[in-house]
Amino acid sequence: MQLGLYEWATITLDIFGAYIIYKFMEVFFDTKKSSRRLEFITYAIYYLIGTAFFVFSNIPVVLMFYNLIAFFALTYNYESTIKNRVLSTLFIYSILVIAEVLVALLDGYLDTFSLFSTNIHSSIYGMFACRIISYAVVLTLNNFNHIKRGEMVPTSNWLSIALIPGASLYIILLLFQSRGISGIQVMIGVILILLINFATFYLYDVITAALSDKMQSLLVLEQNKYYDRQLEMIKSSLQTTNAIRHDLKNHMFSIRSLIESGDTKETVNYISKIMEDIGTRKDRSATGNTVIDSIINFKLQEAEQRGINTNLDLRIPEKLEIPSFDITIILGNLLDNAIKAASEVQDNKYVNVKIKYDKGRLLIQADNPYIGVIQESDGNILTTNEDRENHGIGLQSIKKVIHKYDGIMNIDHSYNVFSVSVLIYVD
Repeated sequence: MQLGLYEWATITLDIFGAYIIYKFMEVFFDTKKSSRRLEFITYAIYYLIGTAFFVFSNIPVVLMFYNLIAFFALTYNYESTIKNRVLSTLFIYSILVIAEVLVALLDGYLDTFSLFSTNIHSSIYGMFACRIISYAVVLTLNNFNHIKRGEMVPTSNWLSIALIPGASLYIILLLFQSRGISGIQVMIGVILILLINFATFYLYDVITAALSDKMQSLLVLEQNKYYDRQLEMIKSSLQTTNAIRHDLKNHMFSIRSLIESGDTKETVNYISKIMEDIGTRKDRSATGNTVIDSIINFKLQEAEQRGINTNLDLRIPEKLEIPSFDITIILGNLLDNAIKAASEVQDNKYVNVKIKYDKGRLLIQADNPYIGVIQESDGNILTTNEDRENHGIGLQSIKKVIHKYDGIMNIDHSYNVFSVSVLIYVD
């Protein structure tokens, strides 16, 4: 098949087109953590397959389905939810189609267009104008900064938003297939559709920002709660220290009296009882790391009061280069969730805690049995508490903290055992 000037121009401009798609992805996704090499390979594959379809087929409906599938596949270069992948695919493709329709109307090939047959129209200037318009649109959309945060949008809101670009595509196809409508009327309709999509995009950005602010407020409340609990731990520790100091003072008076009386045997027996008593008061966690020891001992005391068996595996240094506030949020939330779930189990109540530090990596893991069904939405665990407005943000609090350390959190709930593993990188 011999290629003409238009075909070669289109093949060349499609390289710029692939870059425009990448810029659109930057609007919806955080591209900083993606693999640059994998991105380059996937976009190159997209370009090559698209070029093959254009050269050997160039049927609009075929290209439409290919691009929709390809855009959705390209979203997997980035971390996100299914909702955001679907919505981004619909938005990107609808905007690109609208740009192409506007150029087609100005170029005057509406009457010769057919959705199911090979496109015979060719215009290098039109193709170039289409790419310029698309690039101008994506530069404008890059001013919206909240969408890529990936906040969870309620399903009802998401369906309402996704309906706009999806319906826009259908309406545009109808306009192309309609007869008896003037070019001016079609032009006005397409421009209105473009404005509606821009408005929807703006509303989506506002909703995401509002959800982000709401979540931030809940996290602040959660963090304040743990500040209060840290103060309780400190007060409890001070009370214990004062009690030991008071008891020790009394013991010293008694020992001195026994020594002065010359009763060596009774003195030895008294000291032995003191040592036994000290042994019974031994804390479960005694790593030397004050913050972690305080949290674990405070929480495990609560667990034992609820009849929960606890197992510890702690291998950490006395000092960790991580703020006590952050470690309190992570460990406190994990233990709170584990203790609450384990307390609802009838038999074999337990909480296993493992904390290990090795070469700049801190691993925190908590396992516990649970009853009931775990509910998930877009990879997020939903609370079983009836007050969903103010509960269920414990794991979200943890995610917020570990994000600062480029950490990861894995959750497994198979065989009625709920296990959460947190890995963060500490300098």
